[in-house]
Amino acid sequence: MRTFTLILFLAIVLAGCATPPSPPASPAAGPEKPRVSMRLQWFPQFQFAGYIVAKVKGYYHEAGLDVTLNPGGPDLVPLPLVAAGRDDFGSTGADTVLIAREQDIDVVALATWFQASPVGFMVHADAGIGGPQDFPGRTIGMFYGDNVETEYRALLAAAGIPREAVREIPGDYSLAPFLERRVDIWPVYVTDQPHIARRAGADVRLILARDYGVQLMGDVLFTTERFLRENPRTVRAFVEATLRGWADAIADPDGAVELILAYNPELGREQLAFEAAETITLIRYGPGERCPGINAPGLWAAEARLLQDLGILTAPPDLEAAVQGQFVRDFYAARGVRCGG
Repeated sequence: MRTFTLILFLAIVLAGCATPPSPPASPAAGPEKPRVSMRLQWFPQFQFAGYIVAKVKGYYHEAGLDVTLNPGGPDLVPLPLVAAGRDDFGSTGADTVLIAREQDIDVVALATWFQASPVGFMVHADAGIGGPQDFPGRTIGMFYGDNVETEYRALLAAAGIPREAVREIPGDYSLAPFLERRVDIWPVYVTDQPHIARRAGADVRLILARDYGVQLMGDVLFTTERFLRENPRTVRAFVEATLRGWADAIADPDGAVELILAYNPELGREQLAFEAAETITLIRYGPGERCPGINAPGLWAAEARLLQDLGILTAPPDLEAAVQGQFVRDFYAARGVRCGG
């Protein structure tokens, strides 16, 4: 699915993407393009609190931007939409950025929100599944072509389990196959779906790939090289305003939950509170503790090596071109914070 989508949009984005991004511009002048759009990976929830808080509190407006936050979904995938120019910014997985670049889709990561992967493998507590060593002979719901499949492959490789030893069936956005015990293992975002399963009466536990030495990142903010090259002041303004939004959400998650509830009334306060706690843990993991949003070169290099080891990447990516971390570093430097790395 992911490969098909990337190839589909490849021809659209090739033009104008051949040269590397320009150096960060002076923040003295205003944005070149004041009206921009941001494509989320899903509907508005705490996973995207930085963007929502920045919009509701007027941080984008103060930066000279008129920002539209567009929801994502199975048919509204950020990578192809941003690559095709239908949106200016998007949220996706770090692995997706590197894979896209290998297919000559020149997207650029601007900030890394989840320093650790949000993917976990949910099992029923009484299923007798203590880790990947118990996966053979079991059934797993698989979401092909995204970071779930990447993490699954990495977990099996780390545990020395051949993939054909586990029966895979296509995943579903409903938890019903897992709750009805038609599937033994269900990949989830640990930030919200375990809570949904428990509310449905299931006693569940999580298996995390990072407990087996697999270090992958999660959500990143990205744009295209072309947009960055042509609109450096716009990109800087958007990154900095979003960082202000995340800073507020981390400092006052209850306040952010109330803002998100007002922004998306279909959500529940209890669910959002659970998601807030889990999301902030991932954002503040490792180098994110000091500098949320930082693009840590060591983590990006480690992720690239892992993707090569798994055969997902065929060659080392050009990380200097794939990851632009100056705007985030400048944001913290202006506040007297040294991020290191």
